[in-house]
Amino acid sequence: MELKDVYTALEKVENGAELITAIKAEINTLNNEAKKHRIAGEQSTTKLKSILDAVGLADGEDVVEKAKGMKATLDQFAQGGKKPDEVAKQITTLTKQVETVTTQLADMTKQADEQKAKYIASQKMAKAVEALTKGNAAAPKDMAKLLLDNIKVNDDDSLAYTGADGKDVSVEDGVNSWLKDNAWAVKVNNNGGGGAGGGAGGGTDAFLEGFGA
Repeated sequence: MELKDVYTALEKVENGAELITAIKAEINTLNNEAKKHRIAGEQSTTKLKSILDAVGLADGEDVVEKAKGMKATLDQFAQGGKKPDEVAKQITTLTKQVETVTTQLADMTKQADEQKAKYIASQKMAKAVEALTKGNAAAPKDMAKLLLDNIKVNDDDSLAYTGADGKDVSVEDGVNSWLKDNAWAVKVNNNGGGGAGGGAGGGTDAFLEGFGA
């Protein structure tokens, strides 16, 4: 039987109207109480989440165990004669110190990485210039810039040259192979020949003169 059927039946009995009023009032009271409990429950959930966020705990299956661990830590502080507010201040201070050290470490790591990158770049340039000079290349320092992308650093910090075939060889062998394939980059000697691999004929070369050869 539905509630409306109950009301209909009560209307037919003596004092039925008063009973209906009383029932509606009671139902209304119960609904209000239920609403209060629902709101209180939602507020409690929100408050609990705020508390967990404040102490750095995420709501999950192990949140109780984490909370117990935190309680045990606070109890240890308390046994040492320290009050919760004193502990909170110490934790705040320690947190700031950790943040400062973390920032300093990040800066130092960044500086170290930058210095390493500069060192590697200088090593690659020096090795390329050395190999180009041995190969009698025109303007080795300028030519080296064309080859830097082919030179890589191995895990043991040694340098290698990646050729057009994708194979790694020594920087000197790689540069010599490149000079053989690019005779225009080799100085023309007085006998009309080139350096590594032998260049084109003698005479004045305007292109090479542009490199100061």
